[in-house]
This record gives sequence, C-alpha cells and structure tokens, in this order.
Amino acid sequence: MYFTNEEIPTIAITGSNGKTSTREFIASVLETRWNVLKTVGNKNLPNSTQQMMAQFDPSKHEAILLELGMGKQGAGEQHCNHFQPNISVITNIGTAHYGNLGNSIETTAQYKSVLIKCMKADGILLLNKDDKNSQLLDTSTFKGKLITIGINSNANYKASNIVYLSNGMRFYVEMKGHNEEFFIPTFGEHNVFNALYAISIADKLGFPIQIIREGLKNYQVPIKRLNVYNLKDESILIDDTVNSNPQSVKAAIDVLMNIGKDRKKILVLGSMLELGDYTSEAHREIGKYAADKKIDVIYTFGDLSIDIHKGAIEHGFPKEKIKHFSDRNELHHKLKSTMEHNSIFLVKGSSLMNMNKTAEYLRNNFLYTMIINEDLKDEVLLNPATFALMKIEQSTIILQYGSFSKTLNILLDDKVSDGEIQLPRHLSNDLSIIDLPYEYVVTDNHIQFGPVIGFLVYSRYIEDSKQQLLRLKDYDMIKGLIFMFRPTEIDSEKNTLTGLYYDPTSNEFKQGTFPYPTVVFNRIPLREKRYKQLKKRVGDNIFNYPYRNIDKLTFWDKMKNVPKLKKYLPITKAFTGVKSLLSIFKKYDSVYLKPVSMAGGNGIIQVKKQDDGFLLTDYNGDCFHMKSVQELKTILKEHLLSRTYIMQQEIESFTNTGEKIDFRIYIQKDYSMKWKLSGIETKIAKSGSVVSNSKYRARIEPGELAISKYYNLSKVETENKIIEITNVCIQVLKRMEKQGYLLGDAAVDFILDKSANLYLLEVQIDYAAEIKAFREEDEQRVLPFILSTPFAYAKALAGF
Repeated sequence: MYFTNEEIPTIAITGSNGKTSTREFIASVLETRWNVLKTVGNKNLPNSTQQMMAQFDPSKHEAILLELGMGKQGAGEQHCNHFQPNISVITNIGTAHYGNLGNSIETTAQYKSVLIKCMKADGILLLNKDDKNSQLLDTSTFKGKLITIGINSNANYKASNIVYLSNGMRFYVEMKGHNEEFFIPTFGEHNVFNALYAISIADKLGFPIQIIREGLKNYQVPIKRLNVYNLKDESILIDDTVNSNPQSVKAAIDVLMNIGKDRKKILVLGSMLELGDYTSEAHREIGKYAADKKIDVIYTFGDLSIDIHKGAIEHGFPKEKIKHFSDRNELHHKLKSTMEHNSIFLVKGSSLMNMNKTAEYLRNNFLYTMIINEDLKDEVLLNPATFALMKIEQSTIILQYGSFSKTLNILLDDKVSDGEIQLPRHLSNDLSIIDLPYEYVVTDNHIQFGPVIGFLVYSRYIEDSKQQLLRLKDYDMIKGLIFMFRPTEIDSEKNTLTGLYYDPTSNEFKQGTFPYPTVVFNRIPLREKRYKQLKKRVGDNIFNYPYRNIDKLTFWDKMKNVPKLKKYLPITKAFTGVKSLLSIFKKYDSVYLKPVSMAGGNGIIQVKKQDDGFLLTDYNGDCFHMKSVQELKTILKEHLLSRTYIMQQEIESFTNTGEKIDFRIYIQKDYSMKWKLSGIETKIAKSGSVVSNSKYRARIEPGELAISKYYNLSKVETENKIIEITNVCIQVLKRMEKQGYLLGDAAVDFILDKSANLYLLEVQIDYAAEIKAFREEDEQRVLPFILSTPFAYAKALAGF
C-alpha cells in the first residue's frame, strides 16, 4: 500500500467531464476490499463535501472518495476547507461551466488547479495526458508523484486495442511488463479514460490485477450517463441526460455511431447551458460535428439549441432531416412518428433542460411489448429480467384500459421473451380487450393501455357510420380504441358503453362494448345530467362542452371588456325596436340585424339609411325600399324571425367584382395540447346576397389566397396578417375557457375591412364539419386538416 497505516487514501476527483463515472469506476474496485466513504449521487457541492466528512468514522472507513463540483469560482477552496486529499484526479479541462469560470480555457484550468494547490504536496496527482488543455493546469507547487493516463499518448497507464462489444468495451493496459486485458460494461473511449484512473489508483494502492479486473467488470453505470435500454422492435435508447457540454456531447455521439452501426441514428439534443461567451459557437460546433458524422436525423430542443440546427445545415446536413422544437410535447410526438424497426436514439442536454423527461417518455412508451394471452385470467405474465427492469416492489400490477382499471397478479416465466408483457383478454364478464394496435405507458406498477377515446355523436352517424371515416384518416398516428356512442348507450351498472368502434383493418365501424373512455370528444348538445355522469368516470377530459355557440350579444358583451380584444369587435347593440335602430344610424349608415342564436345565415337583415328613407335587404337577397319610419316598422315586423336580435355595424368587405366576403378560421388543439391554426377559408356570397352561408354562397376560396388577392398584400404581409388573426382568435378561445367552456375544437368567423383590419363576428363550436363532405369540392378542401386533429388532442389528453 502506498500510504502509511496512519493515513488512509483520501481521493478527490474534479474536472470538466467524467467526474461521476470516474468516481464510480474507482469505487467499484476499492469496494471489493474496503469500506469506502464516497459522494452519493450527484451531490458534489462544497456543502455536500462538508456533510460527507461529518460522517467519516476512522474506525469504520478505510478510504475516502469524494467528487468535487467546481463549476463556480471559489468552489475549490470551499471543498478543501473540509478535507485535504492525498490522491487527486483532474479528469480533463473543457468548456463545462465555461461562463462561470472566466469564459476561457485558461481561467477554467486556473480554477481547477486549486485542487493541486490544496492537496497534500507529496501525494499522488493523476492527469489525462491526451487532454491538451490539462497542460494548462498549474503543477508548479506540486512535489508529489504525477501519474498520467492516456490512449494516444505515451502515458504511465495507456489503453490499447480498444474494442466495442455488445455489452461494453474491451481494452488492454501494459502493467508490470504484462499486457493486461480489462472489460467495462459501458461504452465510449471517454469511459476508457475514466476506467484508467481507477486502474492506476488501485494499482498504486496495491490491489491485484484480478481484483481490479473484477471490480471494473462489476461497475454500475450511473443513472442518466450513457444508460443503454433495449426498446421494442429491436431499437435502442441511449440516455445521457445528466448534463451536457461540447466535449460530452461529442463523446456521446461517438458512442451512438459505434453501437448504432446499421441502425437509423436519431440524435435528440437539448440546449447546453453555462457556456457564457462560447454559447453560440459551441452549439454550432456540435451541429457541424453531427453533420460530419452523418447522423440520420437530428432533433434539437430549447432556445440555445437552434444554433446546433444552424451549424448542421451550414455544414451540409439535409434540412428535411433536422427539426428544432420549442415544445416538448411536439418533440415527443415527432419521436413517436420517427420510431422505426432497428432505430437508435441518443438523448442528451444540460440538466436544467430536463431531457430526462424525453428519455423517460421513450422508455415508458417503447421499452416493452404487450401481448394478449387468451389463457390468462387475472394475471400478467413476464420473465424475471423484465420484472427486475420494471422495478416493481409488489406482486401485483394495475392495468388501465380506458377508465377501467384492474389489479392483476404477476406471474414469472423464464420462457417469456425479454421486455414482453402478456395480458389477459377478458377483464370482466362484460368487458374484453378488443384487437387493435394499442400503445401503452408503463410507470411504476401501472400499465395504461390505449388510448381509449369516446366520440359523442348524433344518431345519424350511428346509423350511417361511413360519414365519420374521414375523421380517422390519421388513425395510424393515433391508434387505440376510438368509438362512437350515444348518451343512451351508457350502462352505469356494468360500467360499460356500447356503440361503434373503428377497425383499421377493414376501415369500417363495428359494434362493440367498451369501458368508459379516458377522453370524450363531444359533438352533441349533451344534457348536464349526462355530462355529470360522464365526468364522474372521465374527469375533466371531456372537451367541446357545453356544445353550443355562444350567442352573438353575449359574445360581444364578454369580449368588449378585454382591452386586448375590444378593438377587434364591431360595434354591437341589442335591438329593442325601431327606436334603437334609429339611434345607431346616428353613427353608422349601414347595420346588420342578426338573430342572437340562429345559424346558417337565417334571419339576417341588412338595413341602410338613405337620403330618401331606408333600404332593407333580407337573407334571401330581396330588397325593400321604405320612405318612412312607419314603413320600416312594418317591413321589419314581417322579416324578424325571433324575439332577440342584435344590431351590428356593417364592416364593408368585397371582392374585386363587388361580392360580399367574410372568413372562417379553424383553431384546434392537437397533440401539443395547445391551440393551433388548422385552416382558413373565405366565404364569398352570391351576387346581391348580404350573407355568405352555404345556401347563399357562390364559392369558397383558400383564406391565404383571398387575403393576398383581395387586400393586395404581399406574401410576408399575408403571413403576418394570418399570425395576427390566429393569435387574436386564440386569445378569444382562452377567454372562453376561463369562463367555463371546455374546448379543443372551434371555428371563428371574422371579417376584414377595406384596410385589412380584423373584426371578430362569432365563435362556432357547433360548426359544419362532416357535412362538408357532401358539399362542393371547394368546401371540402379544408376537411383533411380539421377532421382528425381533435383525436390527436384526445390522445394527448389520454396520456399517450
């Protein structure tokens, strides 16, 4: 042993990368013989060092092994206030915490050198000879023994003949005149460096080669540090999400390339933080590195990572194979669609980017394979290895199918394949799992099977289910059980529903019995009693309730008090008789009288004030000229269809040939669970008509085209106008949600005046959707973009 009996090995590890892995490599060897006091997890701040040393018991501990985080100025001195190491490892000097350490490699090395100055002057110092930046470390005061490790340099402990194996890496080190073979159960040349520190320290402490070899073989890979998981469809996940800087990202990419040969390689990178002045350059550097390595697909997440995206494209990476995300749900949705047989994913990012959530998403959704076993009853069958992987601490597991859940006993069978979970077909006397392409989420001792989505529809769609097939065009992206039902088909005693489910194999709806769904997409005026009955089972996952369009006067009254929205509303008043109409004529020469709750253009009347009286045009396009107020009263009485009308200033908007136009924008929530634009259409009225609804419509044109054409806007101006319209409409819908509406799918009618200023007319929840399929081709154009989107939102609400 190198030290005297009075002095135990007191080992400190710092550096820009590899601290925790190096610590665990050393511990895996030393703990074969000794009781070691060591840093736990990632607790490597100065106060953690103080707490660890408070636990030191000289009668119990035979070595001290502490990891020192030195990402801030002065941290080294603070650590050394609590102990003095006699063995120090500085793994390397890189750009980690660059912004906190003076924004240069030189200053970073200076702050790391504190450990050399504070350790015992005659101790052992270990450095990486391959790391050029380590030459910047200040060893001028060190009088002890300097030991170097390396792969490419002539170091004291040099690794050679490094080979990637299926379960780790093999390499050789010349020791005492012999070329000794070692194996580590992890990947990457950077981990060979880390293992070399353990080999050299153990050797100097007198550990036999065989003990060192066994210790390294039993190394446990720290969590979120190149953890490799075998996913279904022979795919692989590499979870390296503990932290991120340019050196560690490059090392992880190298691992991806080596173990991902002959696989589709998908790189998922979050922003790298604390890089200071080097931030933009560092991210672009990673983009270049990934492009040079010819990764198949790159996804970036977070504001700073956009420079990875830019750097890759600048160096020839195909634009169609790289995408930047600012929303994690959208990233996860894209990952799901990217998953193919024999893929490999590397997920990495700085700890504050929480990229572990993305790695967890992939594990929870793709780690296991679900099989229906007709012979099982109240059991779930898996092999011991899968049971251990799931980390279940009890003998049961909960299966959730829609809102139905059941506790199943776990049976273990060595004959079951790794990762395979076999489930029973029959869950109760009244309920069985229907054969469909499901997805699953596994968390703790809970398996959620689905999604299970209920679709409340009018009776006509049950009677003629083909009308709903267009909504399922994207079923492959949704999967699971989607069924149509009526409120009368709920059996509250058996906790089941009956209706029609979509069978993707035959592309038709079939009769079935189902559990209460996890989510309900509502398309009917659901009675409050039925809603409460569903809510008890489904919770708040019922959207488009209440299923009614907010009446025009109430809409105006609610939105006019919102400062950001008031300017987008045409002046609207309650019509209380001709007197009120004459009052509004003092300010406006032309107004519309609209029933507050009728739809389809029915009952709408235009009244204009003229020099010789008044001109009334009804919704059929018939005109009536009135010279007196009394005549106006008489004609109005003949044309008003309901008791409650509003008066609204006319916003003039016409085509180049004088046809009246207005617009409808479809705003829906999708898999991101956020409101998004799905489409805009322009409704052009027949000549002479004052309304543009289907009966009185000449045609429909794409909204973007019409806005550009009829308002003489450039492409950029049109795009900006659509962004403005979308944002305003989303504000309206969010306001409605605060007022108690449960929404996920809506249309907003609006108009643009001659100067393209926006005016909102009304929000449509019960808007024409499926019925458009039976109208002209121009009206069907928007259907592919709006019909299936609510099911993407429903799937996300269901937790998939």
